[in-house]
Amino acid sequence: MDDEPQTPETLFHTAVGVEGGLGVLALALGYFLGPDARELVPAFNQLPALLGGVGLGVLATFPLLLLMAVIRRIKHPAVEQLDQLSEHPMIELMLKLGPAELLVISLCAGVGEELLFRGWLMPAIAQLLHGEPVSLLSGDPSIVRPWWAFGGWTSELANELSHNSSAAGESAAVTWSGLTQWWSNSIGWEMTVAWILSSIGFGFVHPISKLYIGVTGLMGLYFGALLILTGNLMIPIIAHALYDAIQLWSAAAEEASKDAKSA
Repeated sequence: MDDEPQTPETLFHTAVGVEGGLGVLALALGYFLGPDARELVPAFNQLPALLGGVGLGVLATFPLLLLMAVIRRIKHPAVEQLDQLSEHPMIELMLKLGPAELLVISLCAGVGEELLFRGWLMPAIAQLLHGEPVSLLSGDPSIVRPWWAFGGWTSELANELSHNSSAAGESAAVTWSGLTQWWSNSIGWEMTVAWILSSIGFGFVHPISKLYIGVTGLMGLYFGALLILTGNLMIPIIAHALYDAIQLWSAAAEEASKDAKSA
């Protein structure tokens, strides 16, 4: 018996199941093996950090859109191949879905892939190399910090500013040397290697083309840097999801325009 042809609706359910399944896998791995990716997502009782992560995630989307805009202006066969992705049977079928369904897929991708690659895999590799957990969160949870200082370098910056009544521009933490010193002392080579390896892995699970693997690998480095600097996984989750949604909406609009002109 022949398999029934896939429809946009069945593709939607498959995409949501696969992307959501990645998130479930990340949570299961964290629960049984550690580290727990949930610790990097602000809880509802940390609403300012949670909502702030959403807002910063929206802002963090713009550099990704700028990167793709620059890449698409390059005259090269590999770039032209990227522009033809909408002709891929699976992508072509997906673009027949409505804006809300494309948003749901994007949200599932943002949550699932970021929980797995940045929330679990990156800290897990660092823990394996270091021999013990490498935390991106602030050391003392009893200390009240600004909404933007959930963890990472921003937590260090908030600590220094709280003990320094002078202008923020005079704070050592906001300088490049201060940032690199913090990275060397607090992040170390283990998390740096984990950041790079998890980003490479992220690229290779998007094997649409060689250029696409490279571009998604760079995006993985960007998402990982956002997490390392802020300790707030909500920021790369939102940036990832919104970027995907904008790309899908744009491609769907272009396909609808082509169909209208050919009708």
